[in-house]
Amino acid sequence: MDRFKADWDRPEMRDALARRDIGTVFRLLVEGGVPQRELALATRQNQSEISDIIGGRQVMAYELLERIALSLGIPRGHLGLAYEPVTKPSSLDEAAKRASFLAHAAETVLGQPVFGSAERTPLVVEATPVPSKVGPGDVEILNRVLRDLTGLESQFGGGVVLAAVEGQLVWARGLLNASVRDTIRPTLFEAVALLHRRASSAAFDMGRLDQARQHLLAALDLTQDAQNLSLQAMLFYCAGRMEQYHGPPDAALRLFQFGYPLALASRSPRLCALLEVREARCYAVMSNRESAERSLALAQENFHAEGDVREWLEFFDESELLAAVGVTWAELGEWGKAVAALRRSLRLRGGDNALARSFDLAELATCHLRSGDVDEGVRVATRSLDLVGRLNSKRARDRLDPLDRAARFGGRETLGVVHRITEVRGAWKVTAS
Repeated sequence: MDRFKADWDRPEMRDALARRDIGTVFRLLVEGGVPQRELALATRQNQSEISDIIGGRQVMAYELLERIALSLGIPRGHLGLAYEPVTKPSSLDEAAKRASFLAHAAETVLGQPVFGSAERTPLVVEATPVPSKVGPGDVEILNRVLRDLTGLESQFGGGVVLAAVEGQLVWARGLLNASVRDTIRPTLFEAVALLHRRASSAAFDMGRLDQARQHLLAALDLTQDAQNLSLQAMLFYCAGRMEQYHGPPDAALRLFQFGYPLALASRSPRLCALLEVREARCYAVMSNRESAERSLALAQENFHAEGDVREWLEFFDESELLAAVGVTWAELGEWGKAVAALRRSLRLRGGDNALARSFDLAELATCHLRSGDVDEGVRVATRSLDLVGRLNSKRARDRLDPLDRAARFGGRETLGVVHRITEVRGAWKVTAS
C-alpha cells in the first residue's frame, strides 16, 4: 500500500519492524493520523484486535505477520520474512543482466557453468502498480478475475484459490483510493466487495472462520458505502451459512432474518428464496416442522417468481434450491422426500461443480443408509468419497460427518465406507500440514 511507503524507512519504524513489534508499528501509524478502523479494515482484523496489539499483545503467528506485511505494503525483509527483495538487484546494465541470466539458465539445465559462473541475485517481487484513474475496464478485469476464481473454487475447493484471491484484493483495494467517476464508483465497490466475499467463501471452505468473517465485514463496509442492499442481503446469507455448520441454529437464523428485509427492499424474489430455504433448515434443526415447511413453500414460490437475477446470484439455480430442500427434508426425517430432491439436484448440477456435487452425494448416501437402503447408500458414498479425495477443501471432509455416523451404525456392510472416510480425511491432513 503506497500510502505508508515513506513510513517504513523511518528509523523508529525500522527498529520496530526488525523486532517484529507490531504494536509499536501500529502505534506509530496511529500517531501519524491513521485511524485504527482503517488499520483493521486493511489487515482484516477487528478494531478491538488492533487496540489489543497496540496495548501490548504480541503478534507471533507467521501467517498474520505475512498478512499485515502484504496488506500495508511493508517490505518483507524489514520483518525478516523470507523471499524479500530488500533492494532491486544491482546496477548491471541490460547486457550484463542478460548474460547473467543465460549463465544461470545453462548451469541449471546442463549441470555445469558452460557460460561461466554467475553470482545469483535475490528474487525481486514488486507490487503491481495501481492506475491513478479507474474506468469501466478496470472493473471488468476484477469481475473477470472473480468469475475465474469462482469456477476454480467450485471445481477444486477453497484451498486452491484462497491465496490468489487475497493477493488480488491487495491490488483491488488500491483502486478504491484512485480517481473514479461517481457513475463507476458503485460498480467498483461492488466488485471489490464480491472479491472479499469470494475470499470469505474460500476461507470458510478451509475452516478458517475468523478469516472468513473478517472478509465479510470488509465487504459489508463497502456495500454500506455504496448502499447496495441486495449484496448486503447476500453477505448476511454467507454469514448465516457459516453459522449453520459451526454454530447454534438460532444464530444462523438471526443472520438470515437480518438479511431478509434487505432482500425485500431490493425487490429480488430469488434472493428472498435463498434466505427462506436456509431459514427452513434452521427451523428443521430446531424441530419446528410447521415453520420449516412454510419457509420451504415460500422459497419455492419466490424462486419461480419473475425478477432480475444478478450475476453473483446465478449460483442459486434450481439444483442449489433442490439440494437445500433435500437437506431440510433430511433434517425432518423425511428420507423419501430428501432422496427425491437430492437426486433431482444431482441431475441438474453441472460437471464442473465438484464441490457441490460432493455435498449432495454425501447427503444422499446418508439418507439411503438411514432409510435402510444400504446397498445404494454404499454405492453413492463411494462416488462422494471419490470426489472429496480430489478436493482441496476442509469443508468437504467436514460434511462427511453425518455419513460417517450413519455408516458406523450400518454394521459390517458399511465398514468399508467408515474406513474410506478415515483414509480420505487422513490423507488430506498430511497434505494440508
